[in-house]
Amino acid sequence: MSKYSKIKIFHWTLIIFVFSLSFQSCVNYKNQIYFQGMADSTAKVNTQQPDLILQRGDQLSIRVYALDERSAVYFNQPMGLGQGGNIAAAANAGNLIGYFVNENGEIEFPKLGIVNVLGYSQQQLRDTLQERLKPYLKEPIVAVTLMNFRVTFVTSTNAQTILINNNKTTILQFLGTVGGINWLDKRDNIMVIRTVKDVRQTFHINLTDASVFNSPAFYLQPNDIIYIEPNSRKFLETNVQLLSYITTITSAVTIYILFVKDFIR
Repeated sequence: MSKYSKIKIFHWTLIIFVFSLSFQSCVNYKNQIYFQGMADSTAKVNTQQPDLILQRGDQLSIRVYALDERSAVYFNQPMGLGQGGNIAAAANAGNLIGYFVNENGEIEFPKLGIVNVLGYSQQQLRDTLQERLKPYLKEPIVAVTLMNFRVTFVTSTNAQTILINNNKTTILQFLGTVGGINWLDKRDNIMVIRTVKDVRQTFHINLTDASVFNSPAFYLQPNDIIYIEPNSRKFLETNVQLLSYITTITSAVTIYILFVKDFIR
């Protein structure tokens, strides 16, 4: 086989490879449709969200109420961050005012001193504080709110951490706040990475199937990481310029060889 024939074979092989890669990388229309298999129906929905478990680094808002409001004021002073509980100092530093859960899983609370909160739910901490405040207040009522409910959203081209105000947020509501999923990203294999009580859990969610509503990761938890996997079409889009360069160079070489061959004749 002549050198010219080998180059011609290589040239056509490259062209066929590029077209086959393009065909394989086409986005499947069916994979773009959400909630497949969900027919018109009426059913009772379980909207109970798993309790939010307090973790290291959490920022808590704790408000105390009692029959004697003047006595309760003492327990509602700015605590946690800031220089000596100074609101202005904490605000200037860009910090939230509240009770910071340290690396030991503890907060420092007026009168009660060091309180271990690691692994507690908000309700459990509320009940514990109400019980321990009874010697100081008449019929105390405590409200505990997580202030830094954060979720990290990662794609092949971007990563951002979002602060959520609503502690009962679904993954669909969250995706709505970040602009949804790019059409070149996979919807059927979304990964949610979650750490609860120092144990890492991984869940896979398929938005193209109605089963998403029954996923244990449907309701988000603080510090969840959501990873969106790109499909092969995005890889092709990224490298199409390089492939076009290779095709152009190969064509130029082929034309040059043909020209030289005819010139020699």
